[in-house]
Amino acid sequence: MKEKVNGVELYYHKLGKGEPLLLLHGHHLDGGMFDKLISPLSLYYTVYVVDMRGHGLSEGESAEHYQTEVEDIYTFIKQLHLEGCYCFGFDAGGLVAMMLASKYQHLFKKMIVAGVFVNGAGIRPYHYLTEGFHRFFKLDRDSRVELTESFMSEDSIKRIVIPTLCVVGEKDWVKVEHVRWYSQFMENGRLILMPRQTHDSYAVKSLKLLDLIKDFCK
Repeated sequence: MKEKVNGVELYYHKLGKGEPLLLLHGHHLDGGMFDKLISPLSLYYTVYVVDMRGHGLSEGESAEHYQTEVEDIYTFIKQLHLEGCYCFGFDAGGLVAMMLASKYQHLFKKMIVAGVFVNGAGIRPYHYLTEGFHRFFKLDRDSRVELTESFMSEDSIKRIVIPTLCVVGEKDWVKVEHVRWYSQFMENGRLILMPRQTHDSYAVKSLKLLDLIKDFCK
């Protein structure tokens, strides 16, 4: 299915019955990262998986700014009447969800964010090299936005009042201590550590988060 949002048609997949659960993918990915989760989650929720502009089957080019993605997802939620949904966001999708939850405090009922950093101190040095290569030599817009705009202030994080799980892999390039640090600013935030997992291993085409999502959102 497609929904025209801010002049661009966004592709989304909808499956299941029950309360709405919105899944937001990360940069360099699309909604296909959730392929293994959609069917089992659809037994409990109406699952919405949307491709960001310029990703997957959606139109346009990748957004030049996070704020564009924030506005796209906010409009998508409003047009489909999904206010009060549950949300799971990975990587950039998680940062977009946090920005939305900070600005519109009751847009989501509960939120899970995974593999998210909120400033440059939150990632390991080797990831700067990887993303820098994509940014400067491949002119990758996702990498540029990630390296230059991944930022939330302490005050904006404190405005997130809904129950929130902040998930990170033990071997993630996002630092565990960084996720612990910002989760403490949330009134109802909690750190979840995924033992022995890297950035992608527990979230991309994986069932490892299925029970966590089911238990938290029930």
